[in-house]
Amino acid sequence: MWFLIFSTLAAAEDVEIAVSGPSEITVTALQGPVFVPACRGVSWARFDASKGTFEPTPAPPCGPLSPAVKVEAEGHKFTVDVPLPPVPEVGFHMLRPTVVVGQKCKDETPFPVADCVGVRALHGPQVLVRDRGTAVPIQADIEE
Repeated sequence: MWFLIFSTLAAAEDVEIAVSGPSEITVTALQGPVFVPACRGVSWARFDASKGTFEPTPAPPCGPLSPAVKVEAEGHKFTVDVPLPPVPEVGFHMLRPTVVVGQKCKDETPFPVADCVGVRALHGPQVLVRDRGTAVPIQADIEE
């Protein structure tokens, strides 16, 4: 029972990363706001059973620079936004998020130029995903 509780939550001293739904995590700032890059601030590594390791997933391209996401005590949700291969026989993909956070960034400013301090990457808990990811377009079956 304790393993299940601890496996759905990862906390650094000032940031908590928790599984909050299917294909979704919530990042919460515990001691003042933190900032996450708008593009690739959260990356997802997929467990490859044949290699026994987590492997990076291809990230969608970034558009123009956007302001960093400000995360406060109420938290911010991030969903899986990468394409995944077909679901394996076990019925799910196992993903591990890595969240880049910075502190004391300028509000409403893109992360690379926001003069953040304490920038670091935090690994979150494992997330089970039962589909191919939200970045894969859904195609309706058309009967003729």
